[in-house]
Amino acid sequence: MLGKIKDAIQGRLYRKCIEEYERELRCQTEPYLVWVRETEQGSPAAAKNAVVNAVVNAVGIVYIEQCGRAFSLAALKQDYILFVSEAGRLADWAADEIAQYFKTHQDIDIVYADEDAWILPEEQELPADESAHRVFPWTKPMWSPDTLLSFLYFGNVFAVRRTAFIGLEWLGDDDYRKNIYDFVLKASEGEHCPGHLEKILFHAYRTGKNRAEIEEKLMNETDLIGVGASYDWIRERAFDRRGIRAEMAVDDSTGVTYPIYSLLDTPLVSIVIPSKDNPEVLKQCIRSIQRHTAYPNYEIIVVDNGSTETARSALEAFRQECSFEYLYQPMDFNFSRMCNLGAQRAKGTYLLLLNDDMEVFESSWLTRMVGQASLVHVGAVGAKLLYPGTSLIQHVGITNTISGPGHKLKLLDDNMSYYYGRNRFVYDLIGVTAACLLMRRACFLAMEGLYEGLAVAYNDVDLCFRLHSRGLYNVQRNDVVLYHHESLSRGDDLKDERKLKRLTAEKDTLYSRHPALYRQDPFIGTLLNSGDPEYRCRWLEGYELSGAGKSDQILMEGDRLPAPETMNQAIMISVEECGREHFEKKEKRYYLIKGWAYVPGADNARYAFKILLVNSAGKVWALPVQKRYRKDVAAILPNETNVLMTGFCNWIEEGALPPDTYELWMTAKDGCSRQRLYRSMEKRLTVE
Repeated sequence: MLGKIKDAIQGRLYRKCIEEYERELRCQTEPYLVWVRETEQGSPAAAKNAVVNAVVNAVGIVYIEQCGRAFSLAALKQDYILFVSEAGRLADWAADEIAQYFKTHQDIDIVYADEDAWILPEEQELPADESAHRVFPWTKPMWSPDTLLSFLYFGNVFAVRRTAFIGLEWLGDDDYRKNIYDFVLKASEGEHCPGHLEKILFHAYRTGKNRAEIEEKLMNETDLIGVGASYDWIRERAFDRRGIRAEMAVDDSTGVTYPIYSLLDTPLVSIVIPSKDNPEVLKQCIRSIQRHTAYPNYEIIVVDNGSTETARSALEAFRQECSFEYLYQPMDFNFSRMCNLGAQRAKGTYLLLLNDDMEVFESSWLTRMVGQASLVHVGAVGAKLLYPGTSLIQHVGITNTISGPGHKLKLLDDNMSYYYGRNRFVYDLIGVTAACLLMRRACFLAMEGLYEGLAVAYNDVDLCFRLHSRGLYNVQRNDVVLYHHESLSRGDDLKDERKLKRLTAEKDTLYSRHPALYRQDPFIGTLLNSGDPEYRCRWLEGYELSGAGKSDQILMEGDRLPAPETMNQAIMISVEECGREHFEKKEKRYYLIKGWAYVPGADNARYAFKILLVNSAGKVWALPVQKRYRKDVAAILPNETNVLMTGFCNWIEEGALPPDTYELWMTAKDGCSRQRLYRSMEKRLTVE
């Protein structure tokens, strides 16, 4: 009887835990509405009057669809011309924002803004909460010249300083889309780069059966101005104006066309492949290069940091079949040092860093990459990588997410296009992977190669960050596709505590070298830099909200820690951020503790987590964990239960804790029993 009562009580407790877990999960899977309400709240009525005055006095509205053969900027009178689509609506404050932007950016003559979609309701009148109709933000990248040659990524809203372009020749085609694309290509060829106004200023009308259907259609859409062979003659005229030798090639399976840049000669390309004790995989890589590479002038340099004698002998014998230089130098594994050694031995004008588990299967790959790297504004060039024998994406560029550098679209099917062709078009990005990275060798040496302080991870990201800081563009060529024989289950490495510690330490090193890019990616914006593989709006953290109060973060004195030998330490923790931060629009600084944690082999919905801060005297403060939706973590923990909410993001206002250096611990209380778990984060928080 007592057993049945105990089971009934535990059942009720478990249902309560699950209900709370699911409630929090639902709350955090619609973050864009929170973003809209918090960042655009309280727009005063006076702002609308300012808009009217701005439109009358300075800003003229021109519908893109009306820009036909006879359109002329000279016929207009306003200082600034705002181009928008008829198939949508401007934000109330759009014209005023444009006028203010041009007044404060005298060196910029053309600017584009962000946008989202507006779901058209069946009823005539809109509900009071208009933000409920807002979905799918399109946050544009910073000025991206190679992306613009793929399609008009300015979208449905951009503006120009009229006097700067009165003398620009209008294409005069019957198709307004071609006129607009040609105009933007010409307008962006001037002395000054286009600007990006990081605000949602346009809402494109969309209809559909439901919100999910509309968002799915938008995610996969490629019917955009500039896409396809019908625009190639416009691109080719742009190449002629710019003195660039190039021709367009079409992918028959998608209809997408790509520029292939040609050189006057075929300079030598040095392919550097780091490898150790992996002879069969390396043989496959080298054979595929020699069998499937039309580019005629390359050398292969294998850098081996200490294979066994058996593996070394196998490679020496393999050199009789496929010619390559073999640099054997026993040392501890350091990917950066191995690549740098190969670069020092290289003779080529171009340098290609290539993993030994890559497989080439299409002949034009190297020609396309070399041509792209030959452009003076280009830093590193990357390729699309798929898992072998599948159409699953492994890499289509690096995004600097709020959780650190990551691979968007990983494990998604490449047969579909995602988020304005991120896996289809040529894109400028913050970085590309050194699994297949090509650049001018002189540029690589000028950057002093890969940073050897990052021996395993993020060394390629660090290189790309440095190129970006020099004003160079890292380019993802999604028409160049290779197979990457990385294991589909490699994400499970993050369950290894030793590797987690090393990754965390190397990420800390990366951002200590590039503090300006900490949690920032100018090619995706703040809205979408979540750690999720998909391009979806990230959760707006409490410290970023305009009305965040102390009630969200209840810091209280806690009990002293139990003796270590009595602790059950069955918690896995990854701390991604720990330290003092200052956030825009906030007067005070905050101490931020962010990462993810879970209990292996357990139902994580049952546990309530707290962060414990222990000062030098052993006194403890407890902070209830602010749980965060982490689909990326769940993806690497497929065998764990209820781990979508394993993320945590806690902040402590400056002055809330006495100055000291605090040990950080995590505790987890089972909601269905008396079990309590503890684990040190192996991080310390210094409060000044």
